[in-house]
Amino acid sequence: MDTHSGSSSVKRFPAREVVQISIQLVALAFLVIYCFAVLQPFIAVLVWAAILAVALYPLHHRIKKLFGGRGILAAVLIVLVMLSIFIVPGIMLTLASAREIKDVVTDLKDGKMKIPPPSEKVKSWPLVGRKVYDTWHLAATNLDSLIEQNPNPIKTVTRTGIGLLTTTGKGLLLFAASLIISGVFLCYAKEAEKFARILFNRLMNSEKFDMASIATVTIRNVVKGILGVALIQCSLLAIGLVVAGVPYAGVWTLLALILAIIQVGVTPVSIGIIIYIWTTGQTLTSILLTIWLVLIGLSDNVLKPILMGKGAPVPMLVVFLGSLGGFIFSGFVGLFTGAVILSLGYKLFDVWLKGTEI
Repeated sequence: MDTHSGSSSVKRFPAREVVQISIQLVALAFLVIYCFAVLQPFIAVLVWAAILAVALYPLHHRIKKLFGGRGILAAVLIVLVMLSIFIVPGIMLTLASAREIKDVVTDLKDGKMKIPPPSEKVKSWPLVGRKVYDTWHLAATNLDSLIEQNPNPIKTVTRTGIGLLTTTGKGLLLFAASLIISGVFLCYAKEAEKFARILFNRLMNSEKFDMASIATVTIRNVVKGILGVALIQCSLLAIGLVVAGVPYAGVWTLLALILAIIQVGVTPVSIGIIIYIWTTGQTLTSILLTIWLVLIGLSDNVLKPILMGKGAPVPMLVVFLGSLGGFIFSGFVGLFTGAVILSLGYKLFDVWLKGTEI
């Protein structure tokens, strides 16, 4: 029996070919790393632009038909309308919040901050009533003493507020730039779709597993189910606060928007506002605002399943967990990348589990 028959069938590469392939791989790795370093400052903007283009494509397609196939005109119109709807109110909300925070800081320094005294009903709150009443009463009667007793929390709240405004301002600039670039992507929508399908098919080496369609549907559902619901709820919240005359409405709306986007919801802000309005406002105003805020909180349970689950290629829970985990892992863009990646992973796992060939 020839013991060397197995080894003799193994193909041997000359040392020169091995060295040449190694050099080519190193050169390719260097090229990829360098290209990534060059594009890194623009990756966030490009990712956002791609996400917005995917979400806005159905609208662009309909408007393009109305304009007789003029896609560039349709894209320009969409970008202008979106900028006027989101960027202008966003800037106004940020500026209003900045003025309100500045006024608070100025009043604190000048000793002009006036805090209404708590109602005696606060004492009857379970567990925390007495402590809340004492702290609130001290803030209303001797705010300087409260600040001296709690310097670190006051500094933390101030830094957080300033940081929040800074982050929001940068986010608005990023969103505006991404929206403009998404208009360019919409002008070349067919070419972009063809490129995406070729890229996904090459990555999967299969035309049966339509990763491009899964990614597209997931992005649109997340945009509608997370951003759409957050914007609807916070717009209604802002209207209620302004009508009821709640001070610092801009700050509370901005905070509620952030909490809604990261899936905490507007409820924490609503609870604080309800407590405030019942201890300082008129009974009728308190009742109406409470009903309004409760309805806004409950709308989350109705709108989100409808918008996120409609046409989804994976269960809504997968999209929700992907969005929340993605945000925790990589920030705001992770809302979308996390949902898309987890959805693709779920589909791959489902194919493997059923024993189906990709």
